[in-house]
Amino acid sequence: MTKGMRGGFTLVEVMLAGAIAVLMTLALMEGLIVSAKISHENSELLAADAFAWDTAWKWLNKSYDDLPAQADGRVYDSATDTAMAMTTNDCPVLNFEHAGGDPRVVVRVVMCEGTGAIARHGTNVKVKRIDVDVEWGPAGDRKCLNGLCGSANYSHPVSVYKSQIDRGVLE
Repeated sequence: MTKGMRGGFTLVEVMLAGAIAVLMTLALMEGLIVSAKISHENSELLAADAFAWDTAWKWLNKSYDDLPAQADGRVYDSATDTAMAMTTNDCPVLNFEHAGGDPRVVVRVVMCEGTGAIARHGTNVKVKRIDVDVEWGPAGDRKCLNGLCGSANYSHPVSVYKSQIDRGVLE
């Protein structure tokens, strides 16, 4: 060892190591923020999807004759029909406080007959297709599943078919 040299780090080395540590910490924090945002968006999408399927199931369990339909589709909208409005308990993730705006539910019932009918056992069965869409979020940044409410963000169709053949009844 040369006389007069001391062991340890210089001030420049310490400052460089500190700067690298700060940059790594900032990158990690940015990653956490992005992952939290993605997680929040996914929870809203999953909640909207679950609520849309619950709504489709409720409409599927109605009598065939109680589902008025037209060839171009009859639309039921929670914005104009308060009986369809989503309550806070129906879907807490999408309620006004969490999503920034009132959620909207749209159900369209379309008569499918002729070429649009469903083929079953060699014959065409007349059916009614029930399409459901959910829209949520603050004004100016609304999201919707499939475009019934407006422009689709996710292109995620939620549709079920109801035929005149009802399910069996327990006696």
